[in-house]
Amino acid sequence: MNASLPTLRLVPPAKDSLTTPSPSADQRAVLELLPGSGPQLVWGAPGTGKSTLLVEAAVRSIAEHGVEPAQVLLLSPSRLGAARLRDALSARLQGTMSSSPSRTWASYAFDLLRRAQLEGVLPSSNPARPPRLISGPEQDLLIRELLQGHREGLAIGPRWPADLDEALDTRGFRQEIRQLFDRVIDNGLSPEELSQLGERNERPEWQAAAQLYGEYRDLIELKDLGQFDPAGLIRAASDLLSQQPAWAEQERERFQLVLVDDAQELGRAGHDLLRQLVAGKDALLAACPDVVVQGFRGARPDLVGETRDLLEATESVLSSSHRLSAPLISAWQRVAERIAQRQGGHKARQLTPLDQRESAGQQAAPAEASRAAITPPVSTALLSSEVQQRRYLAERILHQLAEDGRALNDIAVIVRTGSQVAAIQRYLVSHGIPVRVPVAETPVREEPAVRPLMAAYQLALEPGRLDAESAVELLSSRIGGMSSVQIRRLRQALRVEELAAGGGRSSDELLVEAMQRPAQLASLGLDGRAAARMAKVLQAGQQALAEPAANPQSVLWALWEATGLSEEWAAAALREDALGIRADRDLDAMMALFQAAERYVDQAPAAGPAVFLEYLLGQELPMDTLAARAQTGEAVEVLTPASAAGRQWPVVMVAGLQEGVWPNNRLRGELLGSQYLVEVLELGSSGAKQLTATERMRDIRYDELRSFSAAISRASEVLICTAVSSEDEQPSSFLDMVDPWQPTETQLSRPLTEVRRPKNLRSLVAELRQSNESDQDAIEAAQILAALANEGIAGAAPENWWGLAPLSSTQPILPEDAVVPVSPSKIEAVLNSPFNWFIQAAGGEAEQDLARSLGTLIHSIAQDLPAATQSEYLAELEKRWPSLGLRANWQEKLDKRRAEKMLGKLSSYLIASSAEGRSLLAVEKGFGVEIAGPRTAALKGKVDRLEIDAQGRLVIIDLKTGSRKPKADEVAQHPQLGAYQVAAAAGAFEQMSAAVDHQPEGEVDDDSTRQGEQPVSESASGPASETSQLPGGAALVQLGGSTVGVSVQEQEALSADEDWATPLVQQAALLMSAAEFQAVHDPQRDGGRGCPFPEVCPLCQGRQVTE
Repeated sequence: MNASLPTLRLVPPAKDSLTTPSPSADQRAVLELLPGSGPQLVWGAPGTGKSTLLVEAAVRSIAEHGVEPAQVLLLSPSRLGAARLRDALSARLQGTMSSSPSRTWASYAFDLLRRAQLEGVLPSSNPARPPRLISGPEQDLLIRELLQGHREGLAIGPRWPADLDEALDTRGFRQEIRQLFDRVIDNGLSPEELSQLGERNERPEWQAAAQLYGEYRDLIELKDLGQFDPAGLIRAASDLLSQQPAWAEQERERFQLVLVDDAQELGRAGHDLLRQLVAGKDALLAACPDVVVQGFRGARPDLVGETRDLLEATESVLSSSHRLSAPLISAWQRVAERIAQRQGGHKARQLTPLDQRESAGQQAAPAEASRAAITPPVSTALLSSEVQQRRYLAERILHQLAEDGRALNDIAVIVRTGSQVAAIQRYLVSHGIPVRVPVAETPVREEPAVRPLMAAYQLALEPGRLDAESAVELLSSRIGGMSSVQIRRLRQALRVEELAAGGGRSSDELLVEAMQRPAQLASLGLDGRAAARMAKVLQAGQQALAEPAANPQSVLWALWEATGLSEEWAAAALREDALGIRADRDLDAMMALFQAAERYVDQAPAAGPAVFLEYLLGQELPMDTLAARAQTGEAVEVLTPASAAGRQWPVVMVAGLQEGVWPNNRLRGELLGSQYLVEVLELGSSGAKQLTATERMRDIRYDELRSFSAAISRASEVLICTAVSSEDEQPSSFLDMVDPWQPTETQLSRPLTEVRRPKNLRSLVAELRQSNESDQDAIEAAQILAALANEGIAGAAPENWWGLAPLSSTQPILPEDAVVPVSPSKIEAVLNSPFNWFIQAAGGEAEQDLARSLGTLIHSIAQDLPAATQSEYLAELEKRWPSLGLRANWQEKLDKRRAEKMLGKLSSYLIASSAEGRSLLAVEKGFGVEIAGPRTAALKGKVDRLEIDAQGRLVIIDLKTGSRKPKADEVAQHPQLGAYQVAAAAGAFEQMSAAVDHQPEGEVDDDSTRQGEQPVSESASGPASETSQLPGGAALVQLGGSTVGVSVQEQEALSADEDWATPLVQQAALLMSAAEFQAVHDPQRDGGRGCPFPEVCPLCQGRQVTE
């Protein structure tokens, strides 16, 4: 065996154990009625032991009354709930069973239909093939295909109301259709009955939907008689029992005891099935109508009382609270009392604290006793922003760990939506707090690891969609792994190669091309390695698609294999830190993705890869998965009320209590009236019409209160509720239900909560370093920092502090004998502030803004068309304008007008210049000369235009497109123009001058050798060779600014007696080669906004990190 490999030990996954203390008096009273009691409805608030009672009833039936496990049926509304009951039952029986009594309603209905199919009771085109459940995304796909067929004229579609025409192709419309279909199926309506209801209630959308529903049912039956959609599975089972009385009686005889947990979560079809199944049988139905998390799936807690009456069930009440303490009971009851009571539901609000330790003869542990004194059982916090709320959650979690002695597994954070789950997860993980999130909280397509793989999948299908934005998104993704700095370096490297090859394409174009041709990235070394891998991923996807038998599985596998991340992530997942948790979740997400692809290929083998992409991207809800998840170490759980149902934690934090979020009082199903349909069926047409919008919103608020009630009742010891109060967000009224605020004369409203420092080492070190700078606490802080540094705590040792780190070098940036490169355009900057120049030269300048891009465009047009008319310039601008990549909006129009004005001024300048007798000698002429001095300067650059004036003198022209215009006295000694003149005096353009006499008429010298040059006439003064070496000065031609006409600011020619410019070049060379760079500017100028680098400038706002 390789000794370098880690030794791994496989351990069984940890289970959420369901404790089974001795039954309380009210639980014993129910158990003593069995067997022979008939149906019993057990009311009980959260934590009264309803689930424990059901497990104990099953145990007694099997262990004491000799009932076979197969004759006991224990039903739960969710798969996780059924799994917990199964584990608790196995633990109590201390053994395994060939057939577990614990099942979900969907599982039982599926089994019922399967057995009916095998026995010939249920018609099937293929009895050997079991019934199949259509997932929500598959249902959406079927509806989309039907609507698309109508639009394309393949079938005569229904007549939708005209105001829905624009919505028919949208995903939101299909969601409304699905919601309406679910209500139709749940209530057992046929297409004909729905159409009749539409006609009677003047709802033409119901009539149109009835036709679509009929086609939908026909399509399902055409594909396979054994297919059922989510709402139809339980309805089909209920209808089967009602239509086959003999077979229904046989089914009832199979069970000696039926146990139902959380009966309030059942929909209409579930209640119908329940009544068919338990009529006249021993059954325990546990319910609490005030705690509902399946409302979005059609849960009907109001039907519990109706089911009780139809079954003639006896009633029992569990009132002993095994979970909630007195303060938590009061908080929960304040919420429950705001929910309308329905047929006996008030009995489920009776709660009396039960001290489990006293009943068991035990004493509270000292650690547990001390916790109550540290953290109050019920508290609320109002924060100023979302970030502060997340920071407060992190601080409270760390407080529970450090002060209250909790474990991470003791803590849960519950929020209303999946998007809130993701945001809190990211924040907590970034602060070193391990987090566990159920896969079911996030649609597969939203997983960070899946998004880039699906983006690559889409680009493999449509290579033309690849642009710079999508390329950057891929490179910076979880798979690409590049930082923004690395991407910028990649862009710069590509641009350098392009310029060296004589090209002029932008970095956007080069990046897209490199992603399409990974071989081009080989020459970039480390800068191009990650990009080359991502490019190979795209290439692998395209190759997989080209295979004759390509399907979603094969394409996904090719993409994943090309990433080369399998072993890397698998190794990282074994770590017990934040990186390990992230890798573990990423692998789980990939498993779920491949499982979805496998299922899709199995169920729709004829559908191609493109259809699978649309199918997956269309998922709005998480897809259920049977893929096992790896067990990680301890972690805080972040989840929604639906995922938290049936569970409990010592500490629960309920976050995000905002008006409009929780509660979300928005009316549901308004577009097609799905909720109104239920009202018509329940109340009749006249009764439904009498309901007002306020009454409907009240019912929605009750649903929101039920889910909130479920969330807060998960806490067994500590409940913390948080909300944000700001200009944009208002705290929910739910906050005051949990912890009523009592206004005082000095404090009318609930104050904002101060967020204390999180109790972790990183924040402790930061606080100590701050205290180390104060006179009062410096000595004590320094001593503690020293102790932490000795233990190797990051950031505690002074040698690691940026402000105290020694200089990496005190030598000048260039050796003393080296020539100093000096650019004329940078001389003014280094003279004004050497510090600013150095930061810019070192790459600290922000990315190129629009003003510079626009200036570059104007200069390129002026270079390629050195003597054009205004109309020719505008025509060229029209051709080149799209290269800027601006969005078509009002700002883009203003920028284009600016460019047009600049070119108009350029045209005016050319006309005026020609009228003065000037002629063009060269454009964009490069030069390079050495200027002697204390440090030899290599003066190098380009001039925009070289012109010959009427006296044959050489004039240097610099085109300016910016808005800043120097004052007249500044132009006289303008450093850039002066440097150009110094270069000319040093012979930079002597060859140009000498060549004028031999240059064919009409030609213009251009270093870049371009097409499109315009002929320029030689000056009327005759050959320039006699006088063109004479200096004629220089000028700034101002094309930018708000002036109507062009402004020309001239600088007199240098003379031997007044050479002020050469010393400037020499001084610039000294400054540019120094070891230190001084910051020189007025920090108060323009309110401190005059400095381009205030974050690092020692003169601007801010302090050293050690101050």
